Amino acid sequence: MPELDLDESTVLHGRGLVLRTWLPEDLDALLEACQDPEIQHWTPLPSPYLPEHAELFLDACALRWVHGLASFAILDRDETCLLGSIGFVGLPEDGVVEVGYWVAPSARGRGVATAATGVICDWAFGTLEFNRVEWQAYVGNEGSRRVAERCGFTFEGTLRGRGYQRGEYRDIWIAGLLRSDGRPDVPDATGHQSAGS
Repeated sequence: MPELDLDESTVLHGRGLVLRTWLPEDLDALLEACQDPEIQHWTPLPSPYLPEHAELFLDACALRWVHGLASFAILDRDETCLLGSIGFVGLPEDGVVEVGYWVAPSARGRGVATAATGVICDWAFGTLEFNRVEWQAYVGNEGSRRVAERCGFTFEGTLRGRGYQRGEYRDIWIAGLLRSDGRPDVPDATGHQSAGS
C-alpha cells in the first residue's frame, strides 16, 4: 500500500450523494442532527450535544485529515441538505481502515448510509488501495449492522468490552470487507440501482 496522503479537499460523488469535508457553514445542521437520541445512543458523541461540541468538531476537521481520519458530511446530490456523516474512525493501519457513519433523522429510510458506505468503500479500495475496511458498532445497533451487510461486509464476531462510551465499557460487533471480496451493487440513496455514478 502506498503512503496514505489524504486531502481534505477531496469530494466524492456517487449513488445520488455528495461526500465532502465538513465546513463552518455546516454548524447549525450538525448541531441539530446530533440532538437525536438515536445518534447519541449508538455513538461516542457527547450527550447532551452542545454548540461547543459542534464547533470543536468542525475546528478539528483539518487535523483529523492530516492523521488519516477522512471525515465527510453526507449531502444530497444538489448539496442543499445535510443527510449524515461518514468517515474513517480510528487511525488507519497498514492496509486497514475502519468506517463509521450516522444519518440525520430526517434522512433515514432512504438508503443514505448504505449508499454512502458504498461510495467510501469504492474510494478506500480503489484510490487509496486499502486491503480491508472494517465496521464496528455497539452490540444491538441493528440498523448499522444491516447497512454493513447490504454493503457486503462479513460479520466476524463480538469484541467483549471493546467499546467505551461515557464511562461505560460496551461490547462491539465487528465485520470486515476485503478488496478481493465480491460486493453487491449498492442502490443509490433514492433506492435505484447504481450505474456506478
